[in-house]
Amino acid sequence: MTERFWSNPAMEPKRSFRWYFTLAGATDSLETYAIKTVKKPSFTVSEVPHQYVAHTFYYPGRITWNTVDVTFIDPVVPDHSAIISNMLVEAGYTPPRDEIQSRTSFSKEKFVAAVGSPMITQIDADGKEIEKWTLNNAFFTSVDYGQLDYGTEELVINSVTIRYDYATLEVRPPASPSSKLTP
Repeated sequence: MTERFWSNPAMEPKRSFRWYFTLAGATDSLETYAIKTVKKPSFTVSEVPHQYVAHTFYYPGRITWNTVDVTFIDPVVPDHSAIISNMLVEAGYTPPRDEIQSRTSFSKEKFVAAVGSPMITQIDADGKEIEKWTLNNAFFTSVDYGQLDYGTEELVINSVTIRYDYATLEVRPPASPSSKLTP
């Protein structure tokens, strides 16, 4: 007879607090300890209706990967606000100080090189990787440098929204066949 999950101490669910996020651009990276929250990748598949007489049938359409939101504290050293700002400059942003500088803009190639390939890694109780998501061809669509408030002692929280073309998932194989659930 096979063990059920409630009687098998080797059965362990993934935990929402066992993870780290890596955002390592071309010249600098955010400190993993300062990352506060990250949303795992998700996608939407569009639907294409086909009408036939009095019926409607649906077929799957295109897949669209949804954005990923990351929040992090802003330490003094290394300065995460400065790191994010430098990534924007590396991506092609130039303040429009004169006519020549006002003609420059982002390119996907530069933005992807500046941001790198962000990764979300879930770990087990021993710190070993069990799941790793890589965001491919990533760039920022939104950056929020936080809010200041004299009435609180909270840490300054920054956030970025990341758009990417697709995500890939690497999963560590199960340690043993005994970890499989059976009906």
